[in-house]
Amino acid sequence: MKKTAWKNIYWRIGSIALFGAFLILWEFLSKDSYELNPQSAIPPVSVVFAKFLELLSEGVLLSAIADSLGRFFLGLFIGGALGSALGLILGRFEKVEILLEPFIQLFRPISPIAWLPIIALWLGIGNAGAVFIIAYAVFFPVLALCIAGVRQINPTLLAMAKNFGAKEWQITKDIILPGAFVHIASGLKLAASVAWIQLVAAEMLGIQSGLGYLVADGRNLLETDMVIVAMIWIGILGYGIYLLFGAIEYAILKILGVR
Repeated sequence: MKKTAWKNIYWRIGSIALFGAFLILWEFLSKDSYELNPQSAIPPVSVVFAKFLELLSEGVLLSAIADSLGRFFLGLFIGGALGSALGLILGRFEKVEILLEPFIQLFRPISPIAWLPIIALWLGIGNAGAVFIIAYAVFFPVLALCIAGVRQINPTLLAMAKNFGAKEWQITKDIILPGAFVHIASGLKLAASVAWIQLVAAEMLGIQSGLGYLVADGRNLLETDMVIVAMIWIGILGYGIYLLFGAIEYAILKILGVR
């Protein structure tokens, strides 16, 4: 094993040790204050872990995770598909981009959460509204990177395909889509973490299930341990989503010979 690899292992072990020290410190620093005033103090690790086991055994935690992930991946699929489709069109036809650019630049800076009052009127407070927020958060990063991916394709390839009599749909399928695929994957990776944050915020603001709702419910019940359990799982799943899309992006780059 190379020397650099051994150094990386040492740093990993150090990271685990540091995390363990953090948990021990958290336990001892919060224990006394929590016993005096459990409603306003941060609960120790032992109390949080006991609450985790309780929520797990009751099925509350697994149900919340399933609801959040279901909304997330559905919204990701819709936003990614729409962003990719429009990105392929705008990247291929510059005049269409010029036509639609004012609308894109107008709506792009608006936070998905800002749409919640309107969504509540149109779709009600529920799954449809949450999925819309995810799709909206994903749409614009995927759109921008897809356009960039199409624009970086060698124009000579497109001209050659036309000269050989290829139809527009054949050019899109065989040249443009494969050429822009890395950028689309990067757009999804970029948008996924942001979309996860937006979903949790939406669940906290009115949806009656999911990890965000678990945070809001714990706040209303003054159960700080429930809030922390939900927060930890929001972080774990968010990190997992980041690793998942990072692995997908790496696999695509490796297949295409970029890495």
